[in-house]
Amino acid sequence: MSGLIDRLGRRGANLGAQPERGTLLTLEDLRAAPPRQALQAAVRARCQTVTLDQHTVLCRVLGKYKFLVDSRDMGLAPHLMLDGYWEMWCTEFMLRRIRPGHVAWDVGANLGYYAVLMADLVGAQGKVLALEPNPRLALLCERTLALNGYWHNAAVQRLAASDRVATLRFRAALSDPKNGRLLPDGTPRVAPEEEEDTLEVAVRAMPLDDLADGPVDFIKIDVEGAEEQVWAGMQRVLDRSPDITVLMEFNALRCTAPEETLRAIGDRYALRELGFDAALHRVTIPEILGRQEDTLLVLTRGDA
Repeated sequence: MSGLIDRLGRRGANLGAQPERGTLLTLEDLRAAPPRQALQAAVRARCQTVTLDQHTVLCRVLGKYKFLVDSRDMGLAPHLMLDGYWEMWCTEFMLRRIRPGHVAWDVGANLGYYAVLMADLVGAQGKVLALEPNPRLALLCERTLALNGYWHNAAVQRLAASDRVATLRFRAALSDPKNGRLLPDGTPRVAPEEEEDTLEVAVRAMPLDDLADGPVDFIKIDVEGAEEQVWAGMQRVLDRSPDITVLMEFNALRCTAPEETLRAIGDRYALRELGFDAALHRVTIPEILGRQEDTLLVLTRGDA
């Protein structure tokens, strides 16, 4: 560990230091798990931004990847442009879990921050599938993957995961598209005063079970209220993937039958959550039901 810190320091990753011109972090640097503060400082030191057009900015994330963001996005894009990372505890977890040759799915990919990391981690022999219903974000995700050379092992599908094949309504604020969501039947149209900042489109929806054959090694699910439908539509994927790891954001307040859903999940897997320390912790159904905030469930067989 001390050797890595020294090496990162020589390359300019010390707190407050500037990297030598042109030096970027490597996947080895990211995977070697230096102290979080040192890694975050190294990533920040390599942040760059270039405005490409009225709404598109090119930046660098994780000290390594070229990344496209929408300049109207005030929720996620500022973090990527100024800090170069997002949810470091989740990033660290993926760096530990996803291996060369894996099949990884990013369900609710947004701009593709996790998708581009997955594509690097699985390597040329692995496969990444990113699902994103927001057409603007899906386009930027697709272009980011191609920009980094991952066109050969990563694909983007512009659809929403659900429990059935359907055409559904999707709504997102242009100023914070990471919270975009599918709309329940009967949801009224957006208020006139919100139209300028709101995207509302019809999107294709499909169960994860129908996407591909064969086992999957890792699935990240962040679907802003569609957790129950996604879970119902992925049972065959779980059946054929004994070694799978599922990282699923779950919020009981967004669900119609949260306790029933959590009991169904608990029948398959021990309930564990990913903490801000990037470690796994046991969690109970009452604890999850009593929270206002999201729980990041980590679902695996056994204690892996």
